[in-house]
Amino acid sequence: ASKTYSSTEVLRPFDLLIERGSRIALVGPNGSGKSTLMRLLAGVESPDTGSRTEGHQLTMQYFAQDEASQLKPTLTVHDTLVAGAPLDAVPAIRNILGAFLFSEDDVYKRVGVLSGGERTRLAVARMLLHPANTLLLDEPTNHLDIDSRQALVGAISAYQGAVILVTHDLHLVELCADRLW
Repeated sequence: ASKTYSSTEVLRPFDLLIERGSRIALVGPNGSGKSTLMRLLAGVESPDTGSRTEGHQLTMQYFAQDEASQLKPTLTVHDTLVAGAPLDAVPAIRNILGAFLFSEDDVYKRVGVLSGGERTRLAVARMLLHPANTLLLDEPTNHLDIDSRQALVGAISAYQGAVILVTHDLHLVELCADRLW
């Protein structure tokens, strides 16, 4: 059950420290503020009180719950990655797409005809084109099939930076997290 706060109650500030290599799963019931906390961590929203301080040389990528819906439906799978890729990553686009289970003619499909799982895979691939030492992943397994989930687990496991993950997928928590918040 969620708690409702009256105007006389004070929410106490808290400190969170996310260190290099951390694997944190943020869990709780729907509506408990997990996505809000992720937006605060990502700097998408500012706290009402207190402050958010980034560590030295932090480079972060944030995967929002609705990330896949932000893709342009008129672009092809290949063009979606090329459009957001650093120049040095462009030659590797086909390999990256293959790692995310897009092969052969799949790369020429328009985003608008992709399934929810395919869009999610493409959104994750797009995010990973930009080097980061911290990933914030809010429900990244939504709409993913078993093969796609396994590919995501492999990518998270191989990732050297910090990962903060919101998920209701307990298997993903077991495989990818070493701490629960």
